[in-house]
Amino acid sequence: MAQLTNKIEISLEELEESLGVSKLPSFVNSSEMEFFEGAKKVASEALSNKNKRVIFISGPTSSGKTTFTSILSKQLVESGIKAAYLSLDDYYAVKELTFDSEGRPDYETKDTLNLDQVAIDINLILKGQSVITPRFNFQTRMSEMRDLSEAICLGNDGILIVEGLHGIANEISGTVPSELCTKIFIAPYGDVFADNRVFDGDEIRLLRRIVRDSRHRNAKALSTVDYWPMIEKSEEAYYNDYLKRADYHINSFLKYEVLVTAPLALHEINLSLQMVDNGTIGSNIFMEKSYTKKPFANLSAALNRCQKLKVKLERIPVIDPSRVPANSILNEFIGIN
Repeated sequence: MAQLTNKIEISLEELEESLGVSKLPSFVNSSEMEFFEGAKKVASEALSNKNKRVIFISGPTSSGKTTFTSILSKQLVESGIKAAYLSLDDYYAVKELTFDSEGRPDYETKDTLNLDQVAIDINLILKGQSVITPRFNFQTRMSEMRDLSEAICLGNDGILIVEGLHGIANEISGTVPSELCTKIFIAPYGDVFADNRVFDGDEIRLLRRIVRDSRHRNAKALSTVDYWPMIEKSEEAYYNDYLKRADYHINSFLKYEVLVTAPLALHEINLSLQMVDNGTIGSNIFMEKSYTKKPFANLSAALNRCQKLKVKLERIPVIDPSRVPANSILNEFIGIN
């Protein structure tokens, strides 16, 4: 059973002291190394047992699952191990949605996945069979089959990596004998504080999500904040269970990251607030499937949270996003490099 470990705490004063021509590069590099060394240590331990055939990677939204999966895959290749990767995002099934009390569609539940097909494909792959897995097209909201050339065939000694929010769910990882499995839970675990706590791990992920949604989903910050209660509700239902099921926890918080994500998120929040003021905000893209037909689930609550975030974000020092290394986990969210 994994536990949240190695909590990282950093003050606004320390962030301010890290700025400067000579100090900042060292601060960024040491922050990155702290994450990469921790990730590689877990990966090495996970790969040390030659009987393991599947690595399940789970964690809440905006935790860096994709980047860690890439690190792990690279380590497998460098070790001469054949590997394949399954993203649970490709197993979304077009089903009847459920909603919270304010009409938010629940895109976070494991019930949106074709769990039976996930289990079938994993077990066929572990038996050495060639498997053509689905690909979910998020633009058409339809499942597509890959080309025959993309079929997965690991033989009898390769390792399969399964990544997704629900990767450690019993309906998925529980279909494989435990002696063949390694389960990894990744999430940022840290605080940014001044006279009191400014941001905790959950709000650090919210900042990442605001920036990512604006860049990759064309979603306004107000839309992300308005939908966030659904994400929180889902994580309350699954988070502790998945952490308990995991063998390892990886802390994906970077000490310097709010110097980058805070000003980017603040920019997006200011844009949203300006649009509200001039009447051009439109509607929340995450509410398009809502039975309520409301433009926002709870506009007043979302505006209130944006205003509170704005006050805190304005306290954070700023650095240029170009300071972020090309291989950083932050690029999963800021999309600069």
